[in-house]
Amino acid sequence: MRLSHLAICVSLLGLAVPTWGQDVVNVPTSLAMAKATKKVVPEVPSMARQLHLKGEQEVAVTVSPSGDVEDASVLKGNAIFTNTSLNAVKQWKFTPHVIDGKPVKMKTTIVFNYTY
Repeated sequence: MRLSHLAICVSLLGLAVPTWGQDVVNVPTSLAMAKATKKVVPEVPSMARQLHLKGEQEVAVTVSPSGDVEDASVLKGNAIFTNTSLNAVKQWKFTPHVIDGKPVKMKTTIVFNYTY
């Protein structure tokens, strides 16, 4: 089995997938949510509320070895939700992801559902 096929199989099983050669691990959303120790829920922007907009905002998150959000960017979703999603997720905290006894940086995706 090729290395790329192994990574896909491991990912489908919901396990953390290492980025070989780096100390960064791609972690499935379900595992990252279980590691979240502080979750800040974004507020629905007033303009979205006035326009009765609903939707999902998918955010890519990089978490430092200490468990702080190091970087976040929107992958998809209505732009009206971007600022509140990014402001909220940057306040999240996570239990560090540990491999071989060493905390490592992890990447994951967080999805916010906006309703009013």
